[in-house]
Amino acid sequence: MSPSSRVGAVEEAVRVELPGTRYRILRGRSSGTGPVIVYLHGLGCAGSRDWPPVAHGDALDGHASIWVDLLGFGQSDKPQDFSYELTEQARLLVELLGTNVGPVALVGHSMGGTLALLVAEELISAGRPPAALLVAEPNLRAEDATGSAVAAATPVSDFIANWPRWVASMDSPHYRETVRLADPLAFHRSATSLVRVGQGLIPRLAALPVPVKGYILGERSDANTHETARQVAAAGIPIVTVPASGHGFSEDNPEGFARAIAELLRSR
Repeated sequence: MSPSSRVGAVEEAVRVELPGTRYRILRGRSSGTGPVIVYLHGLGCAGSRDWPPVAHGDALDGHASIWVDLLGFGQSDKPQDFSYELTEQARLLVELLGTNVGPVALVGHSMGGTLALLVAEELISAGRPPAALLVAEPNLRAEDATGSAVAAATPVSDFIANWPRWVASMDSPHYRETVRLADPLAFHRSATSLVRVGQGLIPRLAALPVPVKGYILGERSDANTHETARQVAAAGIPIVTVPASGHGFSEDNPEGFARAIAELLRSR
């Protein structure tokens, strides 16, 4: 992709090599005021598809931002020898951010929200705590696993053999197209890691020494997700609800999603 521009910002999307590896990922960034919002996408999604409509929303206009297609997804490399463990993805992201980005606000959707929590922990351990951690319906409890649980419970050979059928089964045309870009082995390994890691995390989220934390909920999301939000609120973390949206915020209501992110960032 070639650099482009819009009023108040300079944008670029380029393939960059992850430090210490031979892997290349697609990274997008835009200039603006800080902290730099780092957007992390969900399982089977792609930052290049999901985040620009949110990051370019009126409510977030002028904020510096970075998004990536995680390894195995979107237009990034899909190495068959990578573990796709969320802890490993988190370590690579911290290396990618480096020490010269300045303060960051981590924003993660679904699997990306669980990953954002792990990235925050890594940054804190490195003495570079994020300015904010905002999660949109991540896996924090075992009950949050839906499609990831089905994928993880399927033997990997069967999952890969039936990948075209899995892709075709997605109800959302938008999600179906992003899943089509993913690698089936990356999807299965990521789902397996997500199911294993994404439970019992509400106390860890609450305990993180981050100045601004928040949970973003879809108005139309299911009862289990609303229960997770209730427990997160009981742990003292603010909740903002995106109207007219289910779990697919970037498809259902990207401007409402942008407003929810901006509202939580203003609380710092």
